[in-house]
Amino acid sequence: MNTKLLSLFAVIFTVARLALAQTPPPPAANPDDKKDGEKKEEVKVFKLTDEERAAGWRMLFDGRNNMGLRGLTFNDWINRGWRIDRGSIFCVKDFKDMGLVTGGHIITLEQYLDFEFHFEWKLSVSGKSGIMYFATGTPKEPKGFVYTIMDDVHNPDGLKGGPIRRTGALYNMIPPSPDKKLNGPDSWNEGSILVQGNHVEHWLNGGKVVEYDLGSPELMKQIKASGVKQWPGIGTKFKTALVILDEGEEVEFRNLRVRPIFGQGTPGVAPGVQQGTR
Repeated sequence: MNTKLLSLFAVIFTVARLALAQTPPPPAANPDDKKDGEKKEEVKVFKLTDEERAAGWRMLFDGRNNMGLRGLTFNDWINRGWRIDRGSIFCVKDFKDMGLVTGGHIITLEQYLDFEFHFEWKLSVSGKSGIMYFATGTPKEPKGFVYTIMDDVHNPDGLKGGPIRRTGALYNMIPPSPDKKLNGPDSWNEGSILVQGNHVEHWLNGGKVVEYDLGSPELMKQIKASGVKQWPGIGTKFKTALVILDEGEEVEFRNLRVRPIFGQGTPGVAPGVQQGTR
């Protein structure tokens, strides 16, 4: 090979090296980046319409911001087991924590006499939780009426206890309507509690599943038949906070909103749940 040809190869090789040196390396892969065709999950934020605001609705948790809740059992409820994630308030349970109260119960900042409370929830398999109202007792052991949230198919409490311990029931006292519509584990459900005067209703996925009247002979008979240990003011009307229960199972809540109803009913004599925390 002659000298001119060798010189030409050397020039080409040198130019190629310079070009490669000036080409920036490809960016490092981000483990959070989604692959082609995958969509990043967006946090769903719930907002009140002008009509809802005019009707008196208030957001307690919109999917991102906690406006009206705090820890009842523990001040540091977020660090102990609850977290705000994926647009919901999520009670995380490791396997070793199943069946144990970790994050503790959550309570509304305000108390209500007549109200409508709307909430959405999603359970894990065999999950259990509830919304307590007409609440009294202590931060660690509140007592009151409970809107039952249950995996009716798998949770032992619901299976053994029957309809009075299944979703929508006034826990251990009044069973829900047999034709209720309930979505299974890992699916969202909508619930609401209405208190107006002495009348109370539980709603589930758009249908009324329980109704009763405070202080009525029928309710007092059901309370007595339940065998629960009674507490001062049970079955009567008084101003109450709303308590989201940590029952030792994974549960998510979102779109929490309340509508105080003014000018209805009169308060009873029972005190609300103590407001201190540990």
